[in-house]
Amino acid sequence: MKIIIIGAGPAGVTAAETVRSFDRQAELIMLTDEPYLPYSPPAMADHFIHGSDLHLWRAPDWNEQTGVDYRSGVRVTVIEPETHRIRLASSEMLNYDRLVIATGARLYAPLTGADLSGIYNFKSLSAAENLVGKVRSGQAKSALIVGAGFIGMEIALLLCELGVKVIQIEMLDQVMATMLDAETAAIALKLMRSKGVDVRLNTKATAFVGNGKADGVHLESGEVLQADLLIAATGVKPNLDLLAGSGISHQRGILVNSHLQTSAPDVFAAGDCIESPDLITGETTLHAIFPNAIEQGRVVGMNLAGYSVEYEGAEKMNSLKHLGLPIMAAGEKRGDSILREQHNSSLRTIYLNENHLVGFQLAGDINSAGILHTLMTQKSDVSRLRPHLLDPNFGQGMLAWSAITAYS
Repeated sequence: MKIIIIGAGPAGVTAAETVRSFDRQAELIMLTDEPYLPYSPPAMADHFIHGSDLHLWRAPDWNEQTGVDYRSGVRVTVIEPETHRIRLASSEMLNYDRLVIATGARLYAPLTGADLSGIYNFKSLSAAENLVGKVRSGQAKSALIVGAGFIGMEIALLLCELGVKVIQIEMLDQVMATMLDAETAAIALKLMRSKGVDVRLNTKATAFVGNGKADGVHLESGEVLQADLLIAATGVKPNLDLLAGSGISHQRGILVNSHLQTSAPDVFAAGDCIESPDLITGETTLHAIFPNAIEQGRVVGMNLAGYSVEYEGAEKMNSLKHLGLPIMAAGEKRGDSILREQHNSSLRTIYLNENHLVGFQLAGDINSAGILHTLMTQKSDVSRLRPHLLDPNFGQGMLAWSAITAYS
């Protein structure tokens, strides 16, 4: 069986490894338009700040060890499901028996002028290298970031570490509104400003402006802000250009069934490019985070290897570790019952719905994140554990035992 995987991110790599663990004979071809070996997007900031190689997610000879025909710098332009072929930018045609689309997503801002050159993002290593290269070459001393979500905040912190003067604008009245509740967001905002980031809330951008190349952002107030670097970070946009004319169903992302199969025969999809159901709410949407991509790649790999495996659903989860104070958020930020406790700079918030843990926010002390995450994803009844959930030591020693026995 000949399997072509488009994309070398966590979803594509995991799919390849999973297939190979069950099938030593399958022909695996991996195509990526980036010039790099597989890397870990969450580790990119550490790579640029500390010079670590943690972003190199797999060994340099990973493709040889796994038996993957790894082709970098290759772009797929057309998918032909009827003939089981794909076309490359070089015009070369490749046949497949099974195809995996794992093309990921990019950061963007849905603003007029967003298609101008000179707008940067940090969603791929190529894009990040381009951005940081401008700073290290001395071409950029200032940056303007549109959006204050998790990735936007990571970019702001990275650029501050590199000596760049950063202005970050956010149209809402808090940072990281998708994941953080107002109380936890206030802690993050204070820390960001203490790091030197000029965060401006309730500030709406209407357009990128410039003559052929973006050099500023027009605000709803009429003001135009300018900087050496303009960065779009208001959301993610799946890389779907190669779907044109393929007939593969998609909306914001590629639509898949419970086995992560697309509407085309023998074509699967995984990672940031797909829409998937939320593990807690069941709502189908984009869930562009590393752990989800890993699990989706595993499910695709199992199905390619001949096992009928269904995907249970994606998680909402993210963390900030470069603030000097760790912040972690998972699941929902609403429920019929809220438990909250603040001690000095630490804040712990638990969201419950009908005695089930549906979300949590930890700032400062994240020691019990693991057990809280397990209770949430296993959808356990936590009524007997309620008095312990806010305890920073919950999940250790006797509390761990009580948690286990409570829902066993």
